[in-house]
Amino acid sequence: MRISELAERVGVATSTVRFYERVGLLAGPARTASGYRDYDDADAARLLFIARSRRMGLSCEQIIELLPIWDGSNCAGAQERVRQLIADKQHEIAARIAELEEFASQVEIVEAGLEASPPPPSCRTDLSCCVPETDTVPHLLELGAKRR
Repeated sequence: MRISELAERVGVATSTVRFYERVGLLAGPARTASGYRDYDDADAARLLFIARSRRMGLSCEQIIELLPIWDGSNCAGAQERVRQLIADKQHEIAARIAELEEFASQVEIVEAGLEASPPPPSCRTDLSCCVPETDTVPHLLELGAKRR
């Protein structure tokens, strides 16, 4: 099957298939005489495994580690490793939630401080009127998804 057929069958973009080839998740496929990529059912199964793993939040590096365990036939070994990776992901999520809750508390403190005092006619030189000082240590957060 052609790359567009493979991508449609698995539910990913053709650019995603090419990307997975570049990073080593998918082996370069056979080529037709005219140079088109030619994929088979094993490629589709591998791509489906990769796509589902990515949707679970696994990194490309984690999937590269997982593929030799699975290799299309070792379901038990792959399932055990996926369980471990899911447990790790759950710990990451719990830590992220705690970070966001701490950040929300910091924002509430700043908001309360701003609401407690009306703005002066012009900004103070220390900017405490519009960006108040807080007693908490700043907690920098990466607001996008973390990639590992």
